[in-house]
Amino acid sequence: MKKIFVLIGSRQKNGNTTDFAKRITDRLDKEKFEVEYAYPQDFNIAPCVGCSRCFLQAKCVSRDDLPLLHKKILESDLFIIASPVYMHYFTADLKLIIDKSSWWAHTLRLQGKPVVILSTCGTNGHDTVIKALSKIMTYMGGNVIACSNAAQLPKQLDNEKWMQEVSGEIAKRINKYAHIPHQSNQHIEEVFPYMKAAAIIQKEQGQNIGMEIEEFKEYVFWRDTGMENYDSFEDYLKEKYICKEVVV
Repeated sequence: MKKIFVLIGSRQKNGNTTDFAKRITDRLDKEKFEVEYAYPQDFNIAPCVGCSRCFLQAKCVSRDDLPLLHKKILESDLFIIASPVYMHYFTADLKLIIDKSSWWAHTLRLQGKPVVILSTCGTNGHDTVIKALSKIMTYMGGNVIACSNAAQLPKQLDNEKWMQEVSGEIAKRINKYAHIPHQSNQHIEEVFPYMKAAAIIQKEQGQNIGMEIEEFKEYVFWRDTGMENYDSFEDYLKEKYICKEVVV
């Protein structure tokens, strides 16, 4: 059974954003998919203090529920992240979670995991949410397979024909990508060489001042996963997921 983890940026568990996401997940075969929904109030997430220690340690130093949330995301086969539009951006709760996951963007931590991005709004502003979350998920190594916004004006949230078409198409993509090995795309490929170079520079700068390599956990992640040995994320994923599946 495939696991889908849905992170809703809104504290309204019965709000429009949840309704939109459930219109999609309700179309999935319950015998094949296990779906879990999560909201900001489900976790105790401390404010980011800007210490930047996460970039060295590859984890947040706060003693809060962030590791639990990260575990749920990483253990899922497909990740859905959704937010209503708040002042032409996603919610402050979601921003906090993303800010405290910054090192994921330096390590492509989602490792090609398929990601669906959803938003809801009253009239406009959705473009800023969809574009921002798409870029962030790409920086984190997520393979964005679908993006959609449902607005009150024009009437999309209450437009049954529109909702059926959109939810059906996204559910179709989920069925496809949840059952195949993780994949790269051109946007992740554009990010890959820069993040690889940054990790290597971090290691070299540390060595120059006498620090041990093991102290630079972002570089260690690149080393231990084997990503540093590849010139493209696509080749790395093929070796990690496709070749290993064939061997098994």
